[in-house]
Amino acid sequence: MPKILARSPQWLDYGTPGFDFFQPADNDKSRQTGAQTKGPSRRIAHRGTEVFTAVGNEVRWSDLAVLKDAGESAKGKQAKKQPAYKVLKTPGYLPITQLTVSPSGDFLAVLTSHTCHVCVLPAREHLNFQDSQPIKPRSFQVGPLVHVVEAPSLVSGIWHPLSPSGNCLVTVTKDASVRLWELDQNDRSTFNEPALAVDLKKLANATTQREDFSASKRRETANTFSPDDVEMQVAASCFGGAGRDDENGWSSMTLWVAMDEGDVYALCPFLPSRFWTPSTLLPSLSTSVVSKQRILYAGAQGSELQRLIADQQSTWLGDVDSQDPTRVPGPYGTCDMEVYTRPERLSAIPRLQGPFQLSPDPDFGEITDIHVVAPKVNEEALFDTEDDFAEIGLDDGLSVGIICLTTNSSQVHVCLDLEGVEAEWLPSRRSRIQHLDELETIKELLLLETLDLGGGQDGSEYWSTFTTSPTDRYELFSTQSSGVFSISFRPWIESLESELSAPGNDVEGIGFRLDVLMDSLSTLVDTPIVLEGTAAAPTAAIAILDETVTDTGYIVLTKTAKNKPVATLLDIPSPAAHPYAPDSFGPTEGLPAPESRAPYQPDDVFFQQLAFPAVLEGWRRESATGGAADIRGQVRFSTYTLQKFTEAHRVFSSETHAIGLATGELFRRCERLMSELKAQVEKTKDLSNRVNSVTGEDEFPEQAEGAPELVRGGRVKIENRIQASKDKTQDIAQRVQALQKKMRGLGAQELTRREKAFAEEVATISQSISARPSSPAGVIRMENSHLTVSTDSQPSDADDEDTLAGRFRAVEEVYKQLLDQATTVQKELDEKDETKSDLQSSTAGEGIRQQKLAQVFQLLERETALVDAVSERLEKLQVAAR
Repeated sequence: MPKILARSPQWLDYGTPGFDFFQPADNDKSRQTGAQTKGPSRRIAHRGTEVFTAVGNEVRWSDLAVLKDAGESAKGKQAKKQPAYKVLKTPGYLPITQLTVSPSGDFLAVLTSHTCHVCVLPAREHLNFQDSQPIKPRSFQVGPLVHVVEAPSLVSGIWHPLSPSGNCLVTVTKDASVRLWELDQNDRSTFNEPALAVDLKKLANATTQREDFSASKRRETANTFSPDDVEMQVAASCFGGAGRDDENGWSSMTLWVAMDEGDVYALCPFLPSRFWTPSTLLPSLSTSVVSKQRILYAGAQGSELQRLIADQQSTWLGDVDSQDPTRVPGPYGTCDMEVYTRPERLSAIPRLQGPFQLSPDPDFGEITDIHVVAPKVNEEALFDTEDDFAEIGLDDGLSVGIICLTTNSSQVHVCLDLEGVEAEWLPSRRSRIQHLDELETIKELLLLETLDLGGGQDGSEYWSTFTTSPTDRYELFSTQSSGVFSISFRPWIESLESELSAPGNDVEGIGFRLDVLMDSLSTLVDTPIVLEGTAAAPTAAIAILDETVTDTGYIVLTKTAKNKPVATLLDIPSPAAHPYAPDSFGPTEGLPAPESRAPYQPDDVFFQQLAFPAVLEGWRRESATGGAADIRGQVRFSTYTLQKFTEAHRVFSSETHAIGLATGELFRRCERLMSELKAQVEKTKDLSNRVNSVTGEDEFPEQAEGAPELVRGGRVKIENRIQASKDKTQDIAQRVQALQKKMRGLGAQELTRREKAFAEEVATISQSISARPSSPAGVIRMENSHLTVSTDSQPSDADDEDTLAGRFRAVEEVYKQLLDQATTVQKELDEKDETKSDLQSSTAGEGIRQQKLAQVFQLLERETALVDAVSERLEKLQVAAR
């Protein structure tokens, strides 16, 4: 959810060009009227940063950057300022209720309660403020025979998201008539006759495609009563998608219609004669339809009606795939679009699906608007690996659709479409009528959450509306009588999708987990714009995102019934931000947020011209032309004077009463502001006293009654604690130094001169023992129990016998000789055992030989033990030397 940066920017304050942009002219009679017609109020539209607003019967154009620059340059100037807007003259005399700009930016639809006009918008470069004369753009009336005052009222006018030109308008009237207009400014007949006209009441009762369920051109007066006349009164309509790559293929071609009584219907596919397809639409639909056909025809679990629908979808997709698409350039310089022709084998008007009923059934009032979030495309059937899905850059989302309904009781119902809406047509022959019994089952929408945005105010007379967010499709804005609310579904999208997309082996306990998840769901709700009083009645807000405009990159803008602009600047959210991440990591994050309050808007009575000067001027003209009395003369007690005083009192009393009420409201606000300011001063003073009491500063007043007890002499205590901490630190440092000295004495003491010399001797002995006899090595001698080393390169034979190395080599030679002798003796014994000799001589000789061998082995063991001991001692000395 975006963070609120600023409320009510100064360039929209009273007296600025931005404020005057929304105000009617002084001679406009509709200035005093704030009456609201029953129906949606969408009197603000935008094309990028260009803003269009309806003021009375005229349309004004401006740009946010122009209004901001003009407001900042006009600060402190009392001179008359030039208006920073252009007036677009539009035909028609009824008050404008809705404005909407086509996706191409070429057309502006101007709707009243019963009529619809389309104006051809000039380019941004052709609009300038040098000439103050109004502009009269080329305009056409849409449906001059059907959208008239005598016909049912207009409910909505929306643009089709899959129109290649972006100029396909869909109008929906109160009597459930839907008309699709493929507008072309070079062909006037496209404004007179619709390309498709559907009467939903006829379509709901139709049985085959061959019936006539087109909307009539003129209003029919029926003498009989039909329940559909009450139950099928249209409240709002919208398309299920915006033509994005990450949306389900059927969503963008699905028209959703909400009725006043609470029923919701869907019409899919509802397409113009030529439509464009996103890159994922045809592949995803083809994969899903083919797999569904295989499942239905592989087993007996599928019904005949399901097979019929699957065959119809396969036929429709086959006709589309067989075409050679036309490539046209996309809007705003984007990649080319592939344009197809609507198939003709199936009817252009699909079956009406519904009514969708909410389960459980909530207690709500009259529906005023509908908003649908399309389910995400099935990436598993569309892509082979996750890398392909990541390369497209599709956003993670929910695999089921979200339907939001708002009511006149300021409630928003968030529902889930678990079954999904796919293309369906009526049977082509009457032989298939028996299968329609299965279609009589009422489809349900799972009511997930109900948001109460009323705040205790009575908004039953206000028509609540939705506005899409330009940053996230799982976020929207709801305009209520008490303000504009921001609603974000991101906190529970990921957790719910993980449960819905769990593999088959993880279904154990999924019911319990879903119940816990649904009970703990919490949609984020914020209030960017707060309005006080039910008389505000703001028009549907618009959200504009443009990173190129300084300080107005993301703005939510609306205006009240008295044409006062109200706006809030939002922070542009990061695309990689986690939904649970905090807005900032500053040191003041833990402080409580200030109370959100509506900004003060001066009452219109302060800016209206007084009526008494005009009355006085009329009396003066009456006197100048020979009236009954002279208004400029002396005051005389007469009937004429009493009459004039009475009329003056009547005018003055009404004006002073209105000024008194507005002044009283301003006085109360000033009193509240002063009391809150005093409370903040007292809180700051109390906090300062507490800080001073802790820090030991005695420069604060005496102890107040009922206030927390202040501590005196805190500085001395703090200094004592700091000094004790320093002393303790020094004590610890001394103990550490003593431990370091002790450790050096145990194992890290430096070697003495004798120890170093002994280490060198050990190294020399080790080298002399391991060296080859032919290599030069030192000679080790044992003299008086001391080892001496001789560095002669070639020692003599006599000296070699007395050295340790010589003795070691001698022992090795003796060991080898004795080992050879023992081997020879053993062989001889084995040979003599084969022949039988004299037992005694043999036994005696064998005992002698065994004794000699035992002596030899004892000598070998002694010499081996001696060598091992010397080697072990040398190793220990080397380790100690290191």
